[in-house]
Order: sequence, then C-alpha cells, then structure tokens
Amino acid sequence: DVYKRRGPAAPATLGAAQAEVAPGRYEAIRINGRELPAAIRVTAHRVEPILITVSAGVPAAAFAGNDDYNSALLALQGKLVQLPDFALNDQSGQRVTAASLRGHPVVLAAFHTTCRDTCPLYAAVLSQLNGRLAGGVRLLEVSTDPDHDTIAALRAYATLAATDWPLLTGSREELGAFWAPFGVQLSGADSHSNFLGVFDEHGYLRHTETGVPDAGQLPGGLAAVLSAEGARELASHGDGWGARQVADAVRALGAGGTASLPGGGRAPAFSAPALEGGTVSLSRFQKSPVVLNFWASSCPPCRREMPLIQTEARLAGVPVLLIAERDDPAAARAFLATVGVELTSALDPDGRLAGLYGVNVLPVTVFIRADGTVEGKYLGETTREVLRDHLAALTQG
Repeated sequence: DVYKRRGPAAPATLGAAQAEVAPGRYEAIRINGRELPAAIRVTAHRVEPILITVSAGVPAAAFAGNDDYNSALLALQGKLVQLPDFALNDQSGQRVTAASLRGHPVVLAAFHTTCRDTCPLYAAVLSQLNGRLAGGVRLLEVSTDPDHDTIAALRAYATLAATDWPLLTGSREELGAFWAPFGVQLSGADSHSNFLGVFDEHGYLRHTETGVPDAGQLPGGLAAVLSAEGARELASHGDGWGARQVADAVRALGAGGTASLPGGGRAPAFSAPALEGGTVSLSRFQKSPVVLNFWASSCPPCRREMPLIQTEARLAGVPVLLIAERDDPAAARAFLATVGVELTSALDPDGRLAGLYGVNVLPVTVFIRADGTVEGKYLGETTREVLRDHLAALTQG
C-alpha cells in the first residue's frame, strides 16, 4: 500500500539555547562571542527564521527573515553565485578586498579603459546610480584587461569619466579568478564581455544585465571618446534597461527578487471599455508619455499604491490610464471612490490587455515614452522613489 510507505526520517534537532528579547529590530546576533550582522525583526507571537552558517566550527554568517533564509539555502546548495574572495587595486593604488564590501549591497560592472563603445555606457549607468541609492550601496567597476589597465590608466579614466567609485585592476591571474564565476572573459581593445550584477549584502548575485544599456547622458568627457558604434548605441535605447531598472533591483533585494523588467519595443496598441462608459484607447495619449497601471479591487497593494501613483504622475505632468483586471465595474468604481483616485480607467474583462503586456501578477505599472516605446515595467507595489525615477525618464528623455 503506497500510503504506508515511509520516507527518510527527519533530521534530529537539538535545542542549543533559549532567550527572551523585546519585540523590535536588531542589527546583529552574537553567538559564541562572535557578532554576526543581520537585519532581525522580532514580533510577538510570530516566528522569524534565522539561519547561521558555520565554517570550521566557527559561526560565519547570519541570514534572518524568510527571504534571506531561503537565499542562504539556495547558496548552500550552490544555486547562487557569490563574489569571490578578492584583493585588487583601485585607481589610487589602494587595495580593495571582498571583506571591505561585506554587509553592503554591491552594483558591479565589467569594463576596460580602451573600450570606445559599450563600457562608457555602463559607466553612465553607475554615474546615474551614484547618489540615487541608499548610502550603504557600493558601486564598483572591475577591469577585464590586465595588459592595459594599469593603475595609471585607471586614474586617467576616472578623471575622464568623472567617477568617484573604485575602478579595480590586477594581474591576469587575479582578474581571471575574479571574473570566472560569472563567465566573463578577459578581453580588451575592440572586444569585451558586457556584465552588470547586483549583489546582496552577503555577496550573492541577485540580478544581472548584459548587452547595451539605455544610458542617457555620459558623465565627464566620455562622449568625446565614443566610436561611431558607441554613438549609435548611445542614441538608441539599447536593450531597454538602464539605471532605473538597476535601482529597482537594488531596492527589491529586501523583498527577495527583482521587481522591474526592461523596456524596449513599442507599446501594444489597444482599445477597451472605459469604466464610465464608451471606450478608451492607447492612441488617445499619442505623442505624450503615459503610465499604465494594471490593478484589481481585490488587490491590497493596489489600494496602497494608487493614490501615490496619482500624486506623483500629476506632479510630473504624465497622464495615467488605470486598467482594471477581470473586475466587476461596480466593484472597480467603489474601489476608486474609496481610495480617492480620479484617473481615466479602462476595463479588461477577459484579460486580453494583460496578455498583450505580459501581466500575470498584480499590480503592474508600465511606463511608456512619448514616442510609444516602453521605458520599463515594474512588477508589484511601487514606491515614491521608483515612480520618480521612471517618470523622470519619461519627461526628460
């Protein structure tokens, strides 16, 4: 009888210690005299998982909360790539190590100083992130060209690009070992590997971008050194991702995933029933940027974010079209009246519009430029910082 078969026994457990602490937020846990940084939230009558890793019998790291706990389990199974233990030189000749980055999210890009096309665009993305993110985030560029990227070359490049974040180099062996976990090849001159990664505070890779970014304006004097191909890439929107999407990925680290998708391509045209009667179409917003927000009256995050979307969009002068997903019209009208939102609203009774825009969770916010192309798509509840980033991109470029 299949129902009587037994699986393997559960691992034995041992109660090592027990303590009472007041509800609140804690920044570390001390085990056997060793303090391990961790964002720990203690709530009455609620379980908060904490995973402690041990190396050679010594407590090594603490992972608190469901997201960090699950990430640590994936890492222990070898399913997450981690920053290697490195020691490289920056443009001032100072040694920068992996240990100096622990406890901080990191945005890392590959580059080499002789690149005249894509690398300057990656520098533009980091320049736009500089000062935009919380103070604990570290920005970093690491060379892929040990033959030409001497400390003097890095110093000259930092001056040209007006950068104040570390540019790192090392020997061929050091740089090869650094880039090997990410599949980035050492290169230089007219060849290179494009890579940008977002790492959490434990050094685990949580988000990657490759290809050509939507760079906007280049910092310092980098525009003057672009090749014809680099200028063409800069004039395009690249592969649809840029500083906004990377910033979204950093902000989403605490939520356990990436909340933003790149843009690119034209927004699919549509016509749909308007909530108050008649029809509304995307062509109504022709030659104007517009924000589409997919929502439902049964969605709590939609209730929280919608007044913020209305406020920020009005401040930016960008129209918003709300799209109620498979919702009853009466329920949708009651919802909008309750949250105090007065925006143009359309109905998507059969999910056709959601299918056009690849929407399978709620809420989703799509940012569309005046030329009809998609700047980006944000999955989940937006914030003031997210909205201001994307709305600025719609109104300034």
